[in-house]
Amino acid sequence: MVLYFAVTLAVGLWYGRGAGEGYVEFTLAGRNLSLPVYLMTYFATFTGGGLTMGIAQQAFVEGISAQWYAMTQGLAWMTMALFIGFIYSFEVVSVPELLGRVYGEYTKYFAGLFTVVGQVALTAGQTIGMASVLSVVTGLDLSTAFWVSVAVFVGLTAYGGMNTVAYTDTLHGVVIIVGMIVAIPLALSNAGGVGAVTAEVSQGHQNWFGVGLVQIGTWYLMYITVAGAQQQMLQRTWSARSRKVAMFGTFLAGTIITGYGILTATAGMIANAQGAEIESSMAFAWTITNTLPDAFAGLLLAAAVSSVITGADSFLLAGATSFINDLYIPFRGGRDELSDAHLVVVTRLTIVAFGVGAALIAFSGIEIIVINTLGMGIMSVLFAGLVMMLWDGTVREAGLPGFVVGGLVFVGWEFGLGSPELFGQGQVEPAVPATAAAILTIWAISVAYDGERFNNETIREHASRDMNRLNAGEVTDVADDD
Repeated sequence: MVLYFAVTLAVGLWYGRGAGEGYVEFTLAGRNLSLPVYLMTYFATFTGGGLTMGIAQQAFVEGISAQWYAMTQGLAWMTMALFIGFIYSFEVVSVPELLGRVYGEYTKYFAGLFTVVGQVALTAGQTIGMASVLSVVTGLDLSTAFWVSVAVFVGLTAYGGMNTVAYTDTLHGVVIIVGMIVAIPLALSNAGGVGAVTAEVSQGHQNWFGVGLVQIGTWYLMYITVAGAQQQMLQRTWSARSRKVAMFGTFLAGTIITGYGILTATAGMIANAQGAEIESSMAFAWTITNTLPDAFAGLLLAAAVSSVITGADSFLLAGATSFINDLYIPFRGGRDELSDAHLVVVTRLTIVAFGVGAALIAFSGIEIIVINTLGMGIMSVLFAGLVMMLWDGTVREAGLPGFVVGGLVFVGWEFGLGSPELFGQGQVEPAVPATAAAILTIWAISVAYDGERFNNETIREHASRDMNRLNAGEVTDVADDD
């Protein structure tokens, strides 16, 4: 594990060289990610604790149907590949920036605020997760493991921005994909094969649709909003070398994740069948360490821990980017007074501040689930604004009311109704009714109110021109163009 972390540091330092040359270079890797790197960083961003240790944990408790958590995500990404091509054509840095160009500056501030809150909360959740696994696997005390992992991902992110994040993601992605494809069949064989495992678990654990059809359907719809509107995903889209790379890479990442959950769920099933007397959260680690040769298990566990880091650094970079791009720059009066060098320095300082802040929140034991849930929900609701860009009848003034209504529906559904189950087939994720409410609100206001309609081509032209100036190290005040 020490060796693997050393390799991670080496890769991050090497590919982060020159990241400080420009704002776009730092935040979007110069918009030059190749297909293999784009594919791996897109895959690794959400293949952290949730899709690796988390699915194994749920499968240990509930059975093989936990794999739908990953499969629905993969299917959603494959579905969104075409929409990603549309979004890529707007050469911007952040989701709130794009929404601001379409719906006005107040919408940008609203979207930027909730994007920052959501990303910092997600970062805090990832930090305690990676420290817990690192502590159990290495024997380090939790405090030491916590600050070691925080120092690694905060330091690397601040050093190299998207270049470092994308290339370390690529390392982790390749190792964990190849490792899982080899390791899980081997672990299953060492546990006696499929028959031996299924003979030792309950019938409920063998039900592929045990989580419920409603749950499966709303997971799928929820992940469409994640792929289509959340900053940590679309920041990668705008970092791609071309529209084709963004579309094909998103589709391929979805294809891989579609089958990934079956592998991690199998790890949880093996631990259950073997009668492991453990906390459910350690099901993945137990299976790997008890059914595989030590060296192979160590490599795979190192990659699994590192995959949690890929989530943390992605959320951290996304939050810092949105803060600088959508809140700090407007507060300073626009880009006309801010050089590229200044923006890079302030972005790096923001990464350190947000990273340490998220770590302190997580380590203090403060309950962050409410903030996390709310931030994620509002970010998902932003998808409504991007979808309504496809309709020529949408008016600029409809965006902010739509997001507010969607946010209120999200809060009511999640915290008022408790995300109720339907027909005993699982919960309806709050992002689904919230996004639907936002779309309907934007549509209704656009029909009823004769306001200003935006032009996608004009927005593209302004965004492309401003991005070209940033790439060239020039400055511009985009407020005048809006």
